[in-house]
Amino acid sequence: MVAIRPGAPAVPRDTDLSEAMHRAGKLLERRARSELELTERLTGAGFDRPIVDQVIERLIEIRLIDDHAFALQWITERSVRKGLAPAALGAELEAKGVSRDTVEAALAEAAVDEEAQAREVAVRLSRKVAGRPASIQAIRLRDMLARRGFSQEAAVAGVRAVLPPEGWD
Repeated sequence: MVAIRPGAPAVPRDTDLSEAMHRAGKLLERRARSELELTERLTGAGFDRPIVDQVIERLIEIRLIDDHAFALQWITERSVRKGLAPAALGAELEAKGVSRDTVEAALAEAAVDEEAQAREVAVRLSRKVAGRPASIQAIRLRDMLARRGFSQEAAVAGVRAVLPPEGWD
């Protein structure tokens, strides 16, 4: 996406910058994105790195890209909608290019109580194991919570919240 004249150095065109900004706007219109996600999407769309860097720099400047705000939003939405534990949310954010320090700060700010969240998720999941013997219900429910990233202690707290301890504890 660079104007190349024979014998002249490659110079980005203003239209390339406009196109890249437009594409970034369309991507951010759908959902918030991390800096790395947006960089990869623009680069993958064929925009040259200097253009992408200019776009990213400008979007950070006008606060349309903010990894900390993105992480907070991600934690809030996914912890409720998907019932994911803080550890799983952190792993997802790191996979999206959010730094470990930013993830930890966002998790601390969100102040997700892992055991309380495990209890809430266990209530939602309990219907999936209903009708089975209590010991099987407990094992399956604990495993479902573990797959969502809950620690062993939080998973057991979740199971205890929905199942009587007789027969499995």
